[in-house]
Amino acid sequence: MSQNQEIDYQHPTKQDQIRFFVFTFVLVIGITAGYFLGIPRYYLGWFSFAIASFSVAGNDAVQTIGTFIESKKSVHWLHKILVFGGLLFFVHLLAWFFHGGEIHFHRLDSIPETKEFNLLQLLAPVLLVVITRLRAPVSTTFLVLGLFGGKSIDQMLTKSFFGYGLAFLVAIVVWAILVKVDPHEYHEVHTPDPVSERRWSRLQWLSTMYLWVAWLFQDTANIAVFLPRQLGLFEFLVAVFILIFALLVIIRTNGGTIQQVVSEKSDIQWAKAATIVDLVYGSLLFFFQAISNIPMSTTWAFLGLLAGREIILNVITYKDLPYLDTFRKVGKDVVLATIGIVVSILIFFLSYFLYPEQRKSTPLEFWNSTNQEDSL
Repeated sequence: MSQNQEIDYQHPTKQDQIRFFVFTFVLVIGITAGYFLGIPRYYLGWFSFAIASFSVAGNDAVQTIGTFIESKKSVHWLHKILVFGGLLFFVHLLAWFFHGGEIHFHRLDSIPETKEFNLLQLLAPVLLVVITRLRAPVSTTFLVLGLFGGKSIDQMLTKSFFGYGLAFLVAIVVWAILVKVDPHEYHEVHTPDPVSERRWSRLQWLSTMYLWVAWLFQDTANIAVFLPRQLGLFEFLVAVFILIFALLVIIRTNGGTIQQVVSEKSDIQWAKAATIVDLVYGSLLFFFQAISNIPMSTTWAFLGLLAGREIILNVITYKDLPYLDTFRKVGKDVVLATIGIVVSILIFFLSYFLYPEQRKSTPLEFWNSTNQEDSL
């Protein structure tokens, strides 16, 4: 490959895939060996935190900076990392300072700190790396926090499914209004005016920053769960450096293979479309944060938003795209996300059977014991 030829990170070659899975296998062996050799919990937690920084952020990047990546491929990566990496540092610095060394924005308040990690908890970020590579937009909340969530997991499920439904309805209302206001703009062959596109392009920086902060408030907990709840200054700096480095890799690879979830959606490559998606989605995340501190799957809310938008745009515009194809794209995202939940639940029950400390009741009673907790 010549130096000037752009690497297609969304469609890795066979050799790339082999190297990836070999590296993943080495990670699994390393974590397993460290666990059985008795490496202290503190260091195992930091190692899984580093992997989770790449896997959680990598899978969720499609819903945060995915639209930005799709419409800003011509912008140099350094500008992107300075803005979003700097914002990541500043937001977590404020959380660390005002919350007594905590960086999870109260999302772990309902989840007790783990005294000793079990092997499934440590391997969950690696499994998420594989799932992300397979282009599946799964819930990182269920796949990671589900193994720590204990009695709050049913509330996480309820809030996440509610999030999908609300985002779906909001998208239908918002884009139905937008299409009625200017139907020509949403026509399949519409190309934005260059002057208007530049104006919206500047606004998109602000909307993506707004969404990025909303996501950090919601999903940093999925990564920080592997760390001590209170971090010293040096620990905080190391943690943030790892997060920024993970963000750099995501930006440099243009979102990776999972970016296709956004790429195939209608007109999302234009700045105005991406800006509106970011504003609506970011506002939804802030709303969900306001109603409770229970963690939720932001992936489901994002898929609900894209599904409602994609369907309404194809129902009330003059596009030639068959409705069946529209529902296929929307349905594929839901099926993949559902598989992620099923895998998470299976791992949850497997953890129950493998680790004695969870055997205070039958598996079903242990799962249903969450009903004694408060609702949303």
